[in-house]
Amino acid sequence: MDLEEIIEGCKKDKPKAQKALYDMFSEKLFGLSLRYCKNRADAQDVFQEAFVKVFKNIKNYESFGSFEAWMKRIFVNHAINFYRYNKANLHISTSDVDIPYEDEDNDEYIDNYINTEILKAIQKLPNQQRVVFNLIEVEGQTYEETAKMLDVKEGTLRSQNSKAKNHLREYLMNIENIENYK
Repeated sequence: MDLEEIIEGCKKDKPKAQKALYDMFSEKLFGLSLRYCKNRADAQDVFQEAFVKVFKNIKNYESFGSFEAWMKRIFVNHAINFYRYNKANLHISTSDVDIPYEDEDNDEYIDNYINTEILKAIQKLPNQQRVVFNLIEVEGQTYEETAKMLDVKEGTLRSQNSKAKNHLREYLMNIENIENYK
């Protein structure tokens, strides 16, 4: 099945098409959910609820633009709503963290270790910093778009993003120092 056939099958509530769509995008969208959530359990909740929204709203999808981008928008919006609802408990992380490692001896273990540490660092950020960092640095939104979405001033976003970058830098430098002493 190609993507168009899968989408049409999902619009008709065909389980085989729904499973194919889930299999095709679940890993990437769960990564996105992890970036926006404080922990794996919250990410699983966001992931599951957002996928239900995709299936409920797929009938409204029109073939304008990327289907994957349409789904990602649903996931990001749901994660932000989850954050707003659980402000006191949620930390936001970035999705699809993929940092290349330039070394001939690079192997899958090193890549996974690097990505895991970056994800952990993002999940340790305070809630608002994590959300702002993800929206601006990972999703590529402008400060203006993000300010409207979160209903805060651009100056506040710039400050939160700067603090998030500093926290990430400190955390990752500490990890590097620990590794150097092993």
